[in-house]
Amino acid sequence: MKFLLLALAALQFTAAVAQRADRYRIDVDIANVINDRVRISVWPPRVTTDTATVVFPVTVPGTYESHNWWKIVRNFTALDSNRRPLPVRRSVDSQFVIERASALRFFSYELEDTFDDTVSNISVFAPAGTSFEADSIFVLNHGGIIGYIDGLQKVPFQINVRHPKHLLGGSALNIARVSDTLDTYLASSYDHLVDSPVLYSLPDTASFVVEGVRVRVQCAHSGTDTVAPTYAKELAKYTKTIAKFLPSMPVSDYAFLFYLWRGNREVMRDPSAMGALEHSQSSFYFLGFSKRPIGLGDIAIHEFLHILVPLNLHSEEIDAFDFRNPKMSQHLWLYEGTTEYFATVAPVHDSSTKEERFRREMESNLRSQQRLPKNFSFTEFSRNVLSEEGQQLYPMVYTYGAVNAFFLDVVIRNATAGEMGLRDVIYRLMQDHGPSRPFQDDSLFTLIERVTNATVRSYLDRHIKGTEPLPSEDVLRMIGWKYVPEKQTTVAGFGLKPNFTQQGKEMVVVLRPDDENNPMGAKPGDVLVSMEGTPLEELFNSEAGPTIMNKLRTPKIGDALTVTVRRNGQVLELKGTAAMVKNVERHFIEVDPAATPAQIALRNAVFYK
Repeated sequence: MKFLLLALAALQFTAAVAQRADRYRIDVDIANVINDRVRISVWPPRVTTDTATVVFPVTVPGTYESHNWWKIVRNFTALDSNRRPLPVRRSVDSQFVIERASALRFFSYELEDTFDDTVSNISVFAPAGTSFEADSIFVLNHGGIIGYIDGLQKVPFQINVRHPKHLLGGSALNIARVSDTLDTYLASSYDHLVDSPVLYSLPDTASFVVEGVRVRVQCAHSGTDTVAPTYAKELAKYTKTIAKFLPSMPVSDYAFLFYLWRGNREVMRDPSAMGALEHSQSSFYFLGFSKRPIGLGDIAIHEFLHILVPLNLHSEEIDAFDFRNPKMSQHLWLYEGTTEYFATVAPVHDSSTKEERFRREMESNLRSQQRLPKNFSFTEFSRNVLSEEGQQLYPMVYTYGAVNAFFLDVVIRNATAGEMGLRDVIYRLMQDHGPSRPFQDDSLFTLIERVTNATVRSYLDRHIKGTEPLPSEDVLRMIGWKYVPEKQTTVAGFGLKPNFTQQGKEMVVVLRPDDENNPMGAKPGDVLVSMEGTPLEELFNSEAGPTIMNKLRTPKIGDALTVTVRRNGQVLELKGTAAMVKNVERHFIEVDPAATPAQIALRNAVFYK
C-alpha cells in the first residue's frame, strides 16, 4: 500500500504517456488552491488529427441558459510527449485549438469558480456552477471543470481528485478513496460526467432507503453543525410520496447534494440564483442555511421526478447533447412543465396535500398566461429558449407549462375513460425509449397518439405546437370544475397592477391599468422607473422598498402617489390620488356544486388512480 501511495503521488507526466488511448485521465487538485484557482491536468486519448479543439460547454442540460465556460479558463497549456509546448489558438467561438495535435499528450489549465466571479462576465445558475473555497467547500459541476476534445465526447473519463484529508466527496458516482487525500471515480462519457456533480465538504451526511432506493444526503456549509440527518428525515417523507405516485421507481440509488449558504458574499456573488438542478441519479441544491429544512418538499419532489423526463424519456437533442453548439429540444412542456405538474399532484395522490391547495396553485399558474405574447407556441419557444426572448419567457415553463400538463392529463383521462393518464403515457413510452434510446424530436406527438388516440393528438397540435389558447372551460368541465374568466369589484386604489417580468438580467415592472380612467393616467405598457423618487433597483433591495410598493398595491382613499415611467422611449412623471376604482381579477377555477358522478369519477382518476 505504501508503494502504491508513493506511486500515485508521483504519477505525473512521464507515467501518463503510457495512458490507455481510449480514456481521459484527469487530475483535479483542490488541495492546493492558489489565488482562488484550481489546477486541472488532462491526459487525453490519442489524437490522430492535425488540430484538436478542447471544448468548454456553452451550456449544460437542464439549465436552458448560456454559460460560456471558456471564460473562466486561465493559463491553458498543451505539451507533447517530450514536454515541449504545442501551439494553442482560439477558435471563432473562443474554444482552445491545439496545433500539431497528433503529438498531444497533455494539457492543463487553471479555473476560476463561478460562485464569486466578478471579472469573467459569466452568469451561471448556482446549482450548475462551481465553488472553490480552500480547505472548506468545493462544488464540482464538471461542465465548469473539465474540457473535452471535440469528437471525443463519448470516451470514458477517469478523474483523480487530490483534496484536503478532512474533506469528504459526495456524488451519485462511486468515489473510491485511494488514500486520505486522493479519490478517484469513473464516468462512461462526458455526458455522464456532466450528469454527475461532486461535492466536497466537511462530513455531514445521512442516508435512508425507500422502496428499495438507497438515498444519500450530503450537506455542505460553513461551521460544524450537523444537519444532514434532519434533512434526510424530511426527504424520506417526500421520497415516499414519490414512490406512492409512481408505478415503479426508475432508480436504485440517488443522492441529494446541498450547498447551504450562510450569507457570506465573498463566496457567493449572486445569492438570488438559489434553486436546484436535476441529474439522472442525483440533484444539487444551492439554498440558504437552515438547521431545519423549510419549504424543501416542492423543490425536492420536482427534482427527483425528473428521473422520468427528461432523464429516462428524452429526444436525441438531449441524448447526444451538443455542448459546443447546443440544439434545444422542442419539448420543454414535457421536461419541465410536466415535471412541475407531477410535483404538484403527487402530494394530492397520497393525500398529504388537499385538492383545494392543488386547485389554487393551478389557478395561479393559469393567470401566468397573461404574460405570454400573442401566437405563443410552446414547441417553438422551446427550440429558441436560449434566445433573449426565450430567456425572458423561460419561467413560464413552471407555471403555464404545469397547467398545460394538467389539462393534457385530464384530456388523456377523458379520452381513455379514466384508464390512462399522462404519467401512464410516459411509462408506456419508456418501454420503447429510455436513457440510451432517445426519440426523434419531431416524432413525439405521433408516439403519444399511438398509445392514446386522435383526441389527445388534437390537443397537442392545437395547444402545445399550435397557438390556440388553453381550452380552460372545456377541460375543467370534464372534472366538475368551473372556469371563471373574470371578476370585477371596486376597491380603493390607482387602478393599476404591477406585472413583474425578467428582461435579460434585469427585473422590470410593467404597469397594467385595469381602467383607462385610472387616477394616475397610466397607459398599458408603461415601464416603472421609480416610485416616490426611489429608483426601481432600490425598491427591490432596500428595507423601505416594500412599504413604498404597498402605496401602489393597497392605498387608502386620498393617498397620493408619484411614479416615473418610461413610455415609448420617453420618461414621464405621473401623479395621482387613490380613489374607488375598478378592480379586475382574471382566471378563476371553482368547484362546480352541480358536478355529476361521472365528472367526479374522472377527477378522482386524475388525482388518485
